[in-house]
Amino acid sequence: MEKTRNILFWLGQKEEREILNDELKHVEISLKCVEEMKNAVECFVKGKIEEKNTHIANVKNFEHLGDDIRKKITLELSKGLLFPPDREDLLILNEGLNDIADGAKGIARLLEFFEEKITEDMGNSLLSFSIITLKAGEKLKDAIDSLIKNDIQKLLEDCANIETLEEEGDDRRRELIRELIKENLSAPKAILLYEIIDTMENLTDSIKKAGDLVRILGIKSK
Repeated sequence: MEKTRNILFWLGQKEEREILNDELKHVEISLKCVEEMKNAVECFVKGKIEEKNTHIANVKNFEHLGDDIRKKITLELSKGLLFPPDREDLLILNEGLNDIADGAKGIARLLEFFEEKITEDMGNSLLSFSIITLKAGEKLKDAIDSLIKNDIQKLLEDCANIETLEEEGDDRRRELIRELIKENLSAPKAILLYEIIDTMENLTDSIKKAGDLVRILGIKSK
């Protein structure tokens, strides 16, 4: 029974490999959302409003592409080619990758309403947080690639790196809250900036959760 549950049973099958490759495409698109979100934050910090709006539009476009991939994977998994537990794991991962794209879009949408200048310290901390999030997304892509290659040791290392980056993100959030208290902003703008910070933390958490799911799949393949 354990042999038939082993993910290696289906990993080499054409249909199942295609699903994993689609998951890799999905994380690549989600990563593009995070990258464009980071670019939008950078332009916001530097006061480049037009460029900021261009990157925000890019986030929305990539999120739409990712949603199409999510639907395709869900349809493939609904055909029942895999054992139910494996199918469930991949469905949850599929939704987790979608949460990453949604989180990046959420930050981008909030940035649309924010054109006021913030202090240099706040700007640098906010940009640093977005870079941490992007690095975590890149490690998630590496982890899924390692899963496809059945390089479980590398996968576990990638997931450990995601955890470290998520902890750095938690530290950066606390720094940002301290900086926010010092900002000379109107109450609505202070609330909006808090929402941006909070959504960025949630995005980093979503990346970690997806990494945890990839690790589960990797451990099952051992």
